[in-house]
Amino acid sequence: MYAPCFFAYIALKMARPLSLAQHTLFADLLEQGDVDLFDPDLPENGSILVRRGATNALSAHVYYQGYRPSARKADPGQRFASYLGRADDPAITMRIAKFQSIKAMRAERITAVRALIGAGMPRPDRISGRIIEALARAALFREDAVLLGHAAYQTYAGVLGVRLSAPKCPTPDRATVAIAVRDGDRLGYVLDVLRTIDPSFTAEAGATATYRSANGIGIAVTVAGRGENLSDATGFLIARTVRALVLHGPGIPVAVPAPERYVASAQFGQTLLTAEEIAELTDGLVLAGRDRVLAEAFAEAVAGHPASSR
Repeated sequence: MYAPCFFAYIALKMARPLSLAQHTLFADLLEQGDVDLFDPDLPENGSILVRRGATNALSAHVYYQGYRPSARKADPGQRFASYLGRADDPAITMRIAKFQSIKAMRAERITAVRALIGAGMPRPDRISGRIIEALARAALFREDAVLLGHAAYQTYAGVLGVRLSAPKCPTPDRATVAIAVRDGDRLGYVLDVLRTIDPSFTAEAGATATYRSANGIGIAVTVAGRGENLSDATGFLIARTVRALVLHGPGIPVAVPAPERYVASAQFGQTLLTAEEIAELTDGLVLAGRDRVLAEAFAEAVAGHPASSR
């Protein structure tokens, strides 16, 4: 069943360095982080409306116009307007200025992200990107969550400064997005965040928390400790993380496992990446001159794996 995917991988070129301009552009976006990238109260896909009051009114009034999420794929959501205040209120003036600044910054970053995608760097599918952005907007990657699996793998091209060309073959039973959280109490919050983009998301029973929408879109959430238990594959992965950027929209800052730990996690006999992705990531690490950290990660994995003590 996997033979076509295997031969497709064999035909691929090995990892190659990104150009200096591409790597610098990625690094610049990553350095900016998520400061002033999101406004929790005024989502940037809405707009500010200023309406004049009645005759002889002292000031105009300011409203925010946005859209509530819809479970239907083709429906952008229900349009709504909320009152912000009087236009002559200094606090409202500052709020409008911040909203406009965020929109301008996002537009500039979107142009940069499109340039990186146009140069061949990997990006997630649209719905995965929306889910990851919603989690980032809620500051989960800044505080607790770690992005895993294929979406994390796609960020390693920019992290390592290499051009990764992972096979395009689909993998059975792969969730749209996989993350790990260190605090199990955050699971309910994750579901709340998902419902901001699609109210139909519900929780499924299982050892790993899985949330699925009416359209069948899934996100798998694993609760892991802070890496003390190295005999656990997820604990090993998230024991050391790096900052990365998902090439969706304005570029979404996330936390991902250090790339060498994904390669070394094969010692546990389980990984969310395919064998082809692991092989190409290994080549990318070597090309990036990270042979030593790769060897250290393997040594740590062997020492922490139960089979190594038998």
